[in-house]
Amino acid sequence: MPTDAATLAERRVVYLFLYVRDLAVSRDFFERALRLRVLEEDDRSVKYDTGEVILALNRADDYGITLPNEPDHSTDIVFLVEDLDAARAALEERGVEFTETHNYEIGGISDFYDPDGHWFTLYETSEESLTWPSGDRIQAVRRLYQADGKPGLVGPHGGPDFSLDGKPLIYLFLFIRDAEEAVNVYAEGLAIRDLEGGPCSRASTADEEGVIKYDTGGIILTTHSLETVREEHEIVDHPCPPRTVNPREMGGKAVVFHAPNIEATVKELAERGIQSPEGIVHSEIGATVRYTDPSGHVYFLYEPSEEALRTPSGRKLRTIITRTY
Repeated sequence: MPTDAATLAERRVVYLFLYVRDLAVSRDFFERALRLRVLEEDDRSVKYDTGEVILALNRADDYGITLPNEPDHSTDIVFLVEDLDAARAALEERGVEFTETHNYEIGGISDFYDPDGHWFTLYETSEESLTWPSGDRIQAVRRLYQADGKPGLVGPHGGPDFSLDGKPLIYLFLFIRDAEEAVNVYAEGLAIRDLEGGPCSRASTADEEGVIKYDTGGIILTTHSLETVREEHEIVDHPCPPRTVNPREMGGKAVVFHAPNIEATVKELAERGIQSPEGIVHSEIGATVRYTDPSGHVYFLYEPSEEALRTPSGRKLRTIITRTY
């Protein structure tokens, strides 16, 4: 294993980029309806504090990205809430439309979509789910929020004062066409340690059908093979939207990993067979490099500049990358 394997294994997801058609329309949804807190803004983008990751909205036209005219079911973005029914009722009062709530062994879930069809879920844990390895990470995030005095986990769980500010983005599901392809990228290539269901811990849970939960800091990156999705009539306890993997329609979001030494990391990934056709791009915010996994999911490596770390989002970024879970 290369020398930098330990660093790779601690890869943190620090940003989730969402590309949107109309920034004003999206801001109304995320700020008025969901009441997320703005970290930073300009006329082309806005960044929100969503716990242990920064949610950034970017205008799709600025990046030549065409968004699909239907919901994108290749990625599911999951907020942790303490009272699902109360949270849902509060957001419905502000015009958010939900799918049916479902309760099964992991807890309760209810889905909704932003104006561009990005798929979100509210999630309330079950007692059983907290006994799993991923449950330890969820509990760790809760403890951090309580220690920081975050209002979201102890404040109103519903009603007119309810807000998703302070409710962490806890899961990011990437639906993938082939489990082994994804393992080659995330487990073998990026060398990210799995929390559950992965090559080193399959015995820890029943997730042996292509579901791997990765340790990417305070948000759990999860690859979920389409091969595990059965016909709807076969799923009694967990009906959900049909997952899809269509590379032509998957450019509407991107995962951003922190890379403290981007040149060394890019070289190491190349040695493992993971190449970026664009190479490293340098700017005032730091250095970035863009990749695409075999299913079409876009991810970036990012080494922030000192200038970037002095901005409001940079201060949040510094907190995220120095956390201990």
